[in-house]
Amino acid sequence: MRDRPTEIAATVLGIGLLGLLAAPITIIANHPDLTTRTGRHLLAGALGITTLVVVGVVICLIPLRRGERWAWWAVALPLFVLGIPIFIVDAMFVPARTRFATLLPQALGDIFAFALLGYLLWRRRRKIT
Repeated sequence: MRDRPTEIAATVLGIGLLGLLAAPITIIANHPDLTTRTGRHLLAGALGITTLVVVGVVICLIPLRRGERWAWWAVALPLFVLGIPIFIVDAMFVPARTRFATLLPQALGDIFAFALLGYLLWRRRRKIT
């Protein structure tokens, strides 16, 4: 049986995850010097975030849309392990003149993602009982 609201929420969440590609795009656009350790670490981080986003989008568009329980956790975990710590680090170390412009999109994206995940969890629990 299809659950249209769950399918829509999971799809919107998958599309929203694409916003996380802003960081790797910015890193690559600045052409890190790959002859240095820092440059190679920047490239590795950009590729890691890109991979995480692609896997997250695939999970949202296939198993999460179907309502598979493990998929909710697979999408939620990166928000806790990557999203929140990066927000905290940026809040602490981004220069004051650009802090608002840096943190606002992150905060809105995180809040939106948590709201959709909460909605999906609520729908699943409501369906079980």
